Order: sequence, then structure tokens, then C-alpha cells
Amino acid sequence: MVGAALVALTMTSCGAALVGVIYEGDTQPVAVTSNVLGKKVGTAKCASVLGIAAYGNAGISEAAKNGNITKISHIDRKTFNVLGVYTEYEYFVYGE
Repeated sequence: MVGAALVALTMTSCGAALVGVIYEGDTQPVAVTSNVLGKKVGTAKCASVLGIAAYGNAGISEAAKNGNITKISHIDRKTFNVLGVYTEYEYFVYGE
């Protein structure tokens, strides 16, 4: 049963969300607009410990505010996860 689950996880396409059973560290696109690529970047982060306690503000509006951005061109999300014990999401908002 566990072997079948591992095979299923490894055969998923890149179009699906990445999941690392032991470790995950990746950056993926979230959204894009028709606005011109900006020179500014703002970030916002949240984290979770054991899925029990979560903290932070990873809102897109928070990231835009942190980068002094009023016109968003695109958004990326960086994920860091170790054994589900500690998980962190950081959003990067680009624009002007």
C-alpha cells in the first residue's frame, strides 16, 4: 500500500502541486497580470509548526504593501517544508 502511494506521488505531473514527503523547497508561480514587469518586490511570510500552531501574514496585499507596490505584475510562492514538522510559505509580489 505504501509503495503504491509512493509510485503515485512520483508519477504526478509538474502541473500538479509539488509535495515532498520528507523535504520540500520550491518556488512556483501563483498569478500574473497584464501589467508591465515591475522593478519592485514585496514579500510576506507565514509558518506552521506541526500543523498545530500557525503564525504570520502571507497575504498578497501585505506583500504588496511591504514592497510599496500599487500595480502588481505577478506573484510567486516559495514553500519550505521538513517532514510536516515545520512549514513556511512566502509570497513574492512584483510590480510598480
